[in-house]
Amino acid sequence: MDYQKAILDKVSTGLRICSLRAKAALTHEELAELLQLRSPRVIYDWESGMKVPNAENLYNLALIFNMKMEDLLVMR
Repeated sequence: MDYQKAILDKVSTGLRICSLRAKAALTHEELAELLQLRSPRVIYDWESGMKVPNAENLYNLALIFNMKMEDLLVMR
């Protein structure tokens, strides 16, 4: 079987989320509110590549940005 493990590029994924948020003209605070997060801090963490969204937040980001979940992630 030919299989090559995919690796999530956290920094590039964060930059993609940042770009999508900016294109949607949403602030960190507005996006956090849409996702019902307690603080926008997690948005900053995603965009800097420190963390990645969990499955629920990834699903909701895809809904907000009108795209597939897998298109939010940058794999290498």
